[in-house]
Amino acid sequence: MRVDIEQRHLDSYKSIAQDANKALKSQNAAKTGKYKNLVEQRDISVEHKKEKLAKSLHELVIILFSINISEANSRKRAVKIFKANIDLIRSIIKKIESINHYLEESLLKEIGIIKSSLVVEAAGAKNPVKYLESRGRILPKEYTGKLEHAVYEMMQKIIFFDKKLIKDYSKKEIRVIGNEKLEIKGLQKALLLQTELLEALEAKMPPSAKVKPRLFTKAVFNYWAPMVFALLSSFETEYGQEKEIFLIVKKNNALRRKIESKIKQVIAEKGKILKIKEKRALSMGGLKSIDNDYRQAFHEYISAASL
Repeated sequence: MRVDIEQRHLDSYKSIAQDANKALKSQNAAKTGKYKNLVEQRDISVEHKKEKLAKSLHELVIILFSINISEANSRKRAVKIFKANIDLIRSIIKKIESINHYLEESLLKEIGIIKSSLVVEAAGAKNPVKYLESRGRILPKEYTGKLEHAVYEMMQKIIFFDKKLIKDYSKKEIRVIGNEKLEIKGLQKALLLQTELLEALEAKMPPSAKVKPRLFTKAVFNYWAPMVFALLSSFETEYGQEKEIFLIVKKNNALRRKIESKIKQVIAEKGKILKIKEKRALSMGGLKSIDNDYRQAFHEYISAASL
């Protein structure tokens, strides 16, 4: 099977491998105070906050997973550091996901990239859960090959992984292709891929109470850590595309003003609409009369309020 790898993916693999190797040598302890404050910070734009969160996620993952488990002291240190920081990583991932949900479901609709949000469509369906499952996000098949290749690249390039555990990828045909041409309509795809990758990355982060010494045995860690790095690398690649597309959007003055206005006003405006429609719905004898406008307002409010 042939796997096409864009140059931007390869550059991301290389960058993370270099950072991991440097972190192993420096062994700097994570200063978590600034990261905790960032999660709750609300006095910056959504775009800037996401950028800072993505940087913090990168730094924390590199610090935590850049360990040499062949050394007993390193394993003991790893358990301690992971217990202290892995819940913070999970909270950062969730915060980026919240921002993405807002961008996907509200902002894309506002600037005309999508017509209606998936959540609102599902709310109007007879079986919302089944509808969401049928329309749920799934990473494209070609992404499986990209992730496998990323794992292979990480295990080759990062000095503290056991090269004997590298799987045989010789049957895969890897073709390096040029980077995809970016257009505004590609923003939705980039956001959807990011969210899927973040959910997969979150699944690889056990709560602190579940962090046990057995996670740092050679058999477990040499499978776990490369996949974490691969998911982080792929997320950062898609996020890089998002930032490039936003640069295109910002060149359009009308769209830029629309986006800036939307981000500043959404919580206040949707909060007012919610109160008005809630009173109206209650006065009509129940919530069965809630329309799609109310559902949209409610969803946008919840998404934005958690940013």
